[in-house]
Amino acid sequence: MNTPSHLILNLALLRRPLAPTMTWPILIGALIPDAALFVFYGWARWQQLPEHIIWSEVYYSQPWQAIFAVGNSIPLGLLVVALGYYLTPLWLGSGLGCLGASMVLHHLADLPLHHDDAHQHFWPLSAVRVISPVSYYDADHFGLLGATVELGLVLIATAYLWPRLHFIASKGLLAATVCLTIGGYLALQIRPLIAP
Repeated sequence: MNTPSHLILNLALLRRPLAPTMTWPILIGALIPDAALFVFYGWARWQQLPEHIIWSEVYYSQPWQAIFAVGNSIPLGLLVVALGYYLTPLWLGSGLGCLGASMVLHHLADLPLHHDDAHQHFWPLSAVRVISPVSYYDADHFGLLGATVELGLVLIATAYLWPRLHFIASKGLLAATVCLTIGGYLALQIRPLIAP
């Protein structure tokens, strides 16, 4: 699943109107699993590697797969949730719990939408990768279906969030994120279908 989609879906599922201060921990928790991917891509571009080499070879190499495993670990996300629960009497606890819950929600959303690029979601307990028959982008593995379901969920979540956001800046950020998601869908899924 694309990172902007995680942001919107996690916010719709975890944010409560009575606790808007949890918005930032939810957003940060949604970003943490993909943070290493952004570092990886920046490093690869700095190395002037071609796109096809980045995504077909270097992405699958060590130590990158080990680094991705840490950020995509469901057990580590659950550990953060438990730590947040333990620290609940303190101000930090609630935010930490929301951050961990958002990380775990990100992982659970990725499980059914990653094929060749599946993560080691059970690290450090196991190096097993759950390989889904559906990809969120790869046409050879129902990528159009995966991307369409993802976009549909994002649009539903946006409709839910829109009236609950009270600041123009928040609505603008949501609109920009949805536009980014729609643009990615059109460029990666629809354009290849109509291109000669």
